[in-house]
Amino acid sequence: MSHARPTPVRQRGLTFISWLLVIAITAFFFLLGIKMVPTYIENFAIKKVLSNVAQDHGSHNMSHRQFKNSLLRRFRIDGVYDFSRDNIRITKINQGIRIDVQYEVSKPIIGNVSVVMNFSESIVIPE
Repeated sequence: MSHARPTPVRQRGLTFISWLLVIAITAFFFLLGIKMVPTYIENFAIKKVLSNVAQDHGSHNMSHRQFKNSLLRRFRIDGVYDFSRDNIRITKINQGIRIDVQYEVSKPIIGNVSVVMNFSESIVIPE
């Protein structure tokens, strides 16, 4: 008499540990997004200010100091409060005035793990 063994059924789906791993990875990227999105929104505000300055006809007669003060004031109006005037470079070129804005933002994620974002925006205001 032979006893027939049932064929093993293949496992379907994820195990509990696999689900925990998927949830941990998802939570990490969600936390990363929460930390990074406001910085990118500030960068979009900076881009908007630079494009508005390029269209402003009164900006041609300003000194470099007045120009930086005007940019910083416009940044604050658009919600960019933590910005250093040292990150703004204004140079005179053949085509007009070139404004370079370069800055770095570091956001802590978990413990001693941080994300660093580098931004560089520039615009030329024709004469």
